[in-house]
Order: sequence, then C-alpha cells, then structure tokens
Amino acid sequence: MSELPGFLRARWGRRPEPLVAVEVGGPSVQTATLVDGSVVFVDGVARPETAYRYGLAAPGWVVDGRVRGAHHLGWMDVEAWEELGFPRRPEVSLNDAEAGALGEWLLRVGEPADLLYVVIGTGVGAVRVSAGDVIAVEFGHQVGFGPAVCGGCGRRGCLDAAIGGHALPTPLGAEDEERVRESLVRAIELTELRAGATVVFGGGLVRSHPRVVPELKDMQVERSLAPPEAKSAAHVGVLDLLLRSAS
Repeated sequence: MSELPGFLRARWGRRPEPLVAVEVGGPSVQTATLVDGSVVFVDGVARPETAYRYGLAAPGWVVDGRVRGAHHLGWMDVEAWEELGFPRRPEVSLNDAEAGALGEWLLRVGEPADLLYVVIGTGVGAVRVSAGDVIAVEFGHQVGFGPAVCGGCGRRGCLDAAIGGHALPTPLGAEDEERVRESLVRAIELTELRAGATVVFGGGLVRSHPRVVPELKDMQVERSLAPPEAKSAAHVGVLDLLLRSAS
C-alpha cells in the first residue's frame, strides 16, 4: 500500500467507490486501486468485489479500451478490456507512456512548465506535458540510429529497434549502456523542448540499469517519482483522469 502525497489527497478528495487503474506494459500487468486516500498495488488484474470505476493504460494506440499497434505484446488490434477479463469498457483509456507522463507531472510539487517523460523498457517512447497538456512527440520511432529495422514502424534505423529492451543483449555491458546513453542524448536533442525543461527517465531498463540515464545540458534530469512498488506513474495519470471525468 502506498500513501498519496498530501497535495494529491487534497486534489482528489475522498470518493465513495474504489477507483482502479490497470497498467499493461512489457510482459506484465499491474492493478492500482485507490481507496480512502491510499493506493493498493497488485500484480496482475484485480477487480474489487464492490462497484468500481476503472481506467486502462497500455502500449500502442488506445481508444475506448481497444489497443492497436502494440507489436511488443502482439496486440495489433485487440479489445484489451475483454482480454483482461473486464465485463465492460474502461471509462478512461490511453497510451501507457502518456499516462506515465501525466502521472510524473502531477507528482511534482509546482508541476513543471515543461516535462518530457522518457520511458525505456521493452520499447522506447516519450511524451511531453506542457502546462498540464499531454503532447505526443515523435521519439521512439525517430530514425538514424543504426541498421536495425523496427518491427513496429518498419523503418530502418529506428530508435526503438536500436535501444529498446527487446533489442539489447542480456546481460547489458558497459559499452551497451554507453550506446543507450548516446542514443538518448541525440533523440532528446531532436525533440522540441523549452530551455530548462524537466526530463524524467522511467521504465524497466532504467530501474535495472540506472547508468543508462544520460546527463543533459540546460535541462533538469530527474528520476521517476512513482512509488517503488508501482510499474510507473501511469496509475496516477489514469486515476486523475477518472476523477476529472466524474466532476
């Protein structure tokens, strides 16, 4: 169980019914349930026995619980809510990186004017949050990063095909970590950001190999503020959208 920061408890207040955020990412699923100002995390899918509202975050293009183009999962066109065993569509559904970016923005006191959330796990992606608005950026499928052909976009030299976890050796050596760092610096330099932007790195590869996080000039590099038991901050983004959809 994870206690919410005080400013989030004040923002969200108390709700009579449980709110559930389901995050699908890489090979695993995690359920986060908000009850009485605390979040309970369970690996896998967990549905409360009482009435509840829920939202979904997953890779790919996500609309009304339908996932397309999540090639790392083999979900090219799937009704994800049915695959996960839910009896109805989610009230909120969005890409997992978008949910994570919004969550990281919300977890920071003062909410940065410009934040880029870079996630490196099975795949690579990034999402920008500017003044609370979630903005998709072309990041994981930028080209010019080597000879590999991406299984998602089909282009040669795609960043995801070069440094996504699916493309990296196990174990990851020092030279591989350096290659990841250099590639990330180049990709971020190609991304439109304000001077002094906050760049947050998250994802399974960052947790297991923290040395892949690069230093960046004129930007504030930070680690994820998601609680250690959470896959990412995506649950915060999903829960906030659920609460806003009810207001």
